Amino acid sequence: MLPEFNSDGNLPEGVHFATEQEVYERFGMSSARRQWLVERLRELFTLARATGCLSRVILWGSFVTSKEVPNDLDILLLMTDEFDTNTVPGPSAVLFKHLEARVRFRADVFWSKESIGGASIQLWLDTYQTGRDLKRKGIVEVTSL
Repeated sequence: MLPEFNSDGNLPEGVHFATEQEVYERFGMSSARRQWLVERLRELFTLARATGCLSRVILWGSFVTSKEVPNDLDILLLMTDEFDTNTVPGPSAVLFKHLEARVRFRADVFWSKESIGGASIQLWLDTYQTGRDLKRKGIVEVTSL
């Protein structure tokens, strides 16, 4: 279960685990903008799973805060080492083209293979926990993909 927001409207610092359904219920219901973003997120998850190589998904940014009207989705897709952008099923290819994903999903989609290693992944996770105001905040790892 996801923790309550702190006084800044953020999750407490750390990586918090949640199922897809928990993400949809917690972050996707309170405004029309959030509902619209959840529909983009659902489609994004479907396309990422269709690759057969999705390992982990991390969400951060305004979507995982109490902000009523988040700007966009910020997402990291960690793919298995077998992943090859040259063999991605047609519709899923958009996820691995940053600008196209930005336009289609209103999302900044970043991705990497797990083979970058634990230290590099941890650096990314630490970086995503620092807001523009330089305050530390929580991020969400989606489970049960």
